[in-house]
Formats: sequence, C-alpha cells, structure tokens
Amino acid sequence: MGSSPLLSFLVLTLMFLFVTPSHSSEYDAAQEPAPPFTSRKISRNSEKVTMSLYYESLCPYCSSFIVGPLAQVLETDLMTILNLRLVPWGNAILDSNSTIECQHGEDECYLNIIHTCAINLWPDLKKHFNFIKCIEKQYKAPDRNGAEESWEVCSGKLRLSTKSIKKCYDSGHGKKLVLQNGKETDHLRPPHEYVPWVVVDDTPLLDDYVNFIHYVCKAYKGKSLPKTCSSHPNTSINKDTSLQSACHASEAMSGDSSGKHQMKMEPLA
Repeated sequence: MGSSPLLSFLVLTLMFLFVTPSHSSEYDAAQEPAPPFTSRKISRNSEKVTMSLYYESLCPYCSSFIVGPLAQVLETDLMTILNLRLVPWGNAILDSNSTIECQHGEDECYLNIIHTCAINLWPDLKKHFNFIKCIEKQYKAPDRNGAEESWEVCSGKLRLSTKSIKKCYDSGHGKKLVLQNGKETDHLRPPHEYVPWVVVDDTPLLDDYVNFIHYVCKAYKGKSLPKTCSSHPNTSINKDTSLQSACHASEAMSGDSSGKHQMKMEPLA
C-alpha cells in the first residue's frame, strides 16, 4: 500500500499530459496570420454586379453621362442587381510636390473633393448621387452659379447638411479621401485613357461605356434578370464618334497647361 501515493502521482501526471495539448491548439489557431490588408478594397455583393464610374466633376461628357443614362437607370429595376460606385478624380495628376493638377481648372479640384465628401458622408447611393447630379446640372446651366454656390444650392434642396460638407472640406479630410480616389484610379489595369471610364466587375467598357446596361446584365450570375435587361439589347456605339465623347488623360498630361490648375495639398495630420 506504500506505493499508492506514487501511483496516484503518476496517474495525475499522465492525465495532465493528455489534456494540455488542447490548450496549445487553441493558442496556435489564435496566432494564425491575419489576411492581408488592402487600403482600398472595393466592396462587392455576391449577388450584385459592381460597376465603378471613374470621372472628374467638370468633364462635360462625365456630366452628361451622370445626369442622363445613370440618373435614368437609378429609377429602374436594374438597381436590384447593380452596385454602383462613383469615384471622383478622373485625369487629375498628383506631382512630386504633392500638388494636384486638375484638367478643368480650380473649380474641378474643389468639386472633386465636395463630391468625395458627399459620398463619404452619405453612403446611401441615392443620397449622394442625387447631390452630385444636382451639382452637375447647376454647373452646366448657361447662367451657372460658382462652384461653392452650386453645391450649397443642392445641399439645401436635398436637405443635406451644408455644415458637414464644409467641415469635411475645411478639415482636410476631403483631400485625404480624394487622394485615395486618385490612388485607386492610377492603379486601374489597364490604365484609364479617358473619362468617363466605366468598369463592370473589373472589366473596362472602354468607348462602349454608354452601353453599360448590356454589360451589367451579361455579367449578372443570378437566376432571373430584371426587365430592364430585356428592354435594352446590345447596341454598341460607333467607336469613331465615341472617342470624341470623352476627356482624354493624354490631354491632361500634355505640356499644354491651359485648362489645368494646381491645388497645393497641405500635409495632413
């Protein structure tokens, strides 16, 4: 019987050895490396088709596309399968001195940031889209207001906080956001050649961008297509004509500085 305490000790030791590995496996699972972080991941809905519009606020062709075909499609059942993204930046250039050069002058630099602030403040598509559409209409009018007055009129009409937009711009947060748009635009593959530049599920539509409904319907993998798809057959546009209906990046990057304006980007905290 004198050996009983020793036997008990050995039994307890063996039990401990068999039990502890389970804690080790929990620790190992917790230490698994996290998935790689990306600074600008495009949110995708597994059911919907993602369409991104890369544009600049004062390109007349971007404006026409926004207030025309895009505004019309927002009122159709295509939106049940479409995730629409607006990315204001276009053919702007960020030089080595952290200066933004905008293709259509100072107002374009300013309004690109205002658009970006609205998208950030009101992620709901209809809210920020209607605001942007309103600005484009205001600025296109023959007796147009200035850039600031244009968006203030629109925020008043749509009951969106003017104070919030001003804060976004004045604080420098809007500049930081628009630079993210620039980074995303500059990393497009293939690189964008002009705006409007429309991408449907990572496929650029090139000069056939006005026919985007056809491409959205074609890319949809769901069971039933919305009625809009059957009412819009593929009617590809004449490519020679369409090439004139865009603001080209090559013009923005040329030595001709007319129509461009530099906006100094102050260091952000």
